[in-house]
Amino acid sequence: MADWTLGEIASLLGDSSWVHLEDDKRVVSGVSTYFPTYRPGDIVFLQSGNTGFGIPAEVLSRNNVRPKLVIAAGELPASLEAEAVLRVSNRMEALLTLARAARKQIDVPVVAITGSSGKTSTTNLTAHALRAFGPVYGTREGGNLLRGVAWNLSCATPRDEFVVLELAIGRMSENAALAKPDVAVFTNIHLAHVVYHNDLQTIAERKARIFDGMKRGTHVILNSGMNEGAYLDRAARNKGLNVLYYGRRSADHVRLVGFDAARGIAEIRVGNTPLRIENCLRHGVHMLENYMATCAVHHALGLSLDHLAERFGSFQIADGRGGAHNVDVEGGAFVLLDHSYNANPASMRAALIHLRNSPARGRRIAVLGAMEELGPVTQEEHAQLVEYLRKLELDRVYTLGEEFACAKGLPGHVALEHADKLQDVLRSDVRADDVIMVKGSHGTGLYHVVNRFLKEQNLSKSVRPAGQAMVRDMDAREA
Repeated sequence: MADWTLGEIASLLGDSSWVHLEDDKRVVSGVSTYFPTYRPGDIVFLQSGNTGFGIPAEVLSRNNVRPKLVIAAGELPASLEAEAVLRVSNRMEALLTLARAARKQIDVPVVAITGSSGKTSTTNLTAHALRAFGPVYGTREGGNLLRGVAWNLSCATPRDEFVVLELAIGRMSENAALAKPDVAVFTNIHLAHVVYHNDLQTIAERKARIFDGMKRGTHVILNSGMNEGAYLDRAARNKGLNVLYYGRRSADHVRLVGFDAARGIAEIRVGNTPLRIENCLRHGVHMLENYMATCAVHHALGLSLDHLAERFGSFQIADGRGGAHNVDVEGGAFVLLDHSYNANPASMRAALIHLRNSPARGRRIAVLGAMEELGPVTQEEHAQLVEYLRKLELDRVYTLGEEFACAKGLPGHVALEHADKLQDVLRSDVRADDVIMVKGSHGTGLYHVVNRFLKEQNLSKSVRPAGQAMVRDMDAREA
């Protein structure tokens, strides 16, 4: 957000009163509602009760942090130390007010990315690519629901050349009204969170509410191969938005024109400009879609492509989204493909293709947690996934969750009692030259187990790509 004085903040928030103020000319910029994200100079929202929103006073004290400004509601703890304390009646409304004011100050392109899977990686990839042109603010901490979008907008600065935000389906109209995107990207529409959103049509309709926050003539970027694409095209054009496509059709604005799986090389054409991407399979073949989406953002904004191949090559995937880690064991090392952050049917298959295509002198092993929030299609989707696993002929498949009861009889299948059993698998069952992939919904706890294991191994970041792919009977269209 803009650099504002404390006096200007009080004027913005209106229904507020100073509890403590040393200097109303003091300048603040940015917001923190969660201590690990705190940056000196941030406005701190103080936790009230057990809401989970805000930073507890004892955490500030324990870390010797005396914020320039604390925004609080209700009674204040005696231990609170700050240069200024502003009391408001509703902290969430105060955060939204700051976000709206911050958005008014942003006069650079705002890119919003949504989809059923791949949106976090595409958001991070797009932000990384755009940093070739200058400072970029990109969504932090996966804050893609209303509070997170408001927090992220409030942290963008006047020095940023671009703002790249991830928007989730939940409360999309409000997310879009805050973000007011100049470019909206759809990675795909797949079955996810079905317990809340019923079916593909409902998911598309709710994600299309992103258009409500966009001005006529701004850009929508669609994956030409995705479900409900025709509906989204009509909805965007009815709002007066310009629709661009990426995919494999000859008419797409950004299209994949060549793919050498054995060498890991993709040839993409952006308008009339060719782009060659090497080592493109290090995070999985599904990343081809994300590369094309980022190319389409550049195309929509009229930006040079000269830097893109280099920026793609230097991109590091976020934890739990497909990073490859070498783990030393007796006799050598095994490769851990970390897809553990979350899962739905489409992203599960993409992760399995990553495993199947990874070179392995040893065994290929999958550890799969249940796919949650699928509602009435839970049993069907898990059964279909098990049938897919039969075709892959992996050496070992571990599953977690009663949803995988249908995996009984699958060759090489072992059921895990709980997520912590993954530690035993990683420490005792995996051998040198094996490749093991972990994937499951966030609620299964697998992500936390993998994260803990990697930290113990001092491998919190990917150390090298898993190698080039030999795609065999599966190609990029399956990702």
